[in-house]
Amino acid sequence: MVYVHPSAIVEPGAEIGLFTSVWHFSHVEEKARVGENCNLGQNVYIGNNAIVGHGCRLGNSVSVFANVELGNFVFCAPFMVFTHIGFPRACISRRTVFEKTIVGDGVTLGANCTVVPGISIGQGTFVAAAATLTKDTKDWALMIGSPARHIGWISAFGDKIPLPLQGQGRWECPHTGDLYDLKDDKLTRTPGHIDLLLYEPGKKLDRHKIATS
Repeated sequence: MVYVHPSAIVEPGAEIGLFTSVWHFSHVEEKARVGENCNLGQNVYIGNNAIVGHGCRLGNSVSVFANVELGNFVFCAPFMVFTHIGFPRACISRRTVFEKTIVGDGVTLGANCTVVPGISIGQGTFVAAAATLTKDTKDWALMIGSPARHIGWISAFGDKIPLPLQGQGRWECPHTGDLYDLKDDKLTRTPGHIDLLLYEPGKKLDRHKIATS
């Protein structure tokens, strides 16, 4: 029910959920927790006290360090970087003071982006490739640049939402029926007839497929 490639190392004591795959040269430490239906690509590292939720997909060479917590359905593109110390020095050990980073459900962290420690990333946030995320984000925020700035909104399906950064408005996702309501500078989602972020424990995940013409 769990696949671990022969070249990977999963230390005794590590928790790996059902239907999860751990691929070539990856390393999961003894106090790490990885949920169900996850895919850990080549050369992925999951540190002690790190948490990976259900349905996550971690691309090649992603490291999830201690005190980083990923929600469900988080996508970490290849070579994105979590950091765990704000001001590191080689001559100082700060292993006991790693800062906590919280990543909400449905977040996408683009290829080669960097996430500084001690922040909370709101549900459904999309961080663009090569961005540097230095502060907390709002739910469903589209973040671009270095340092990353909030330029728009993005749906659970992955479409840009045509609403302003502030004001009043409503948008319905044509794929799922989700309703997104903007009030002042906050966007809230009401799931539609297809709830992409609803996770059913203990079942093999059938990810939503886009119809091709």
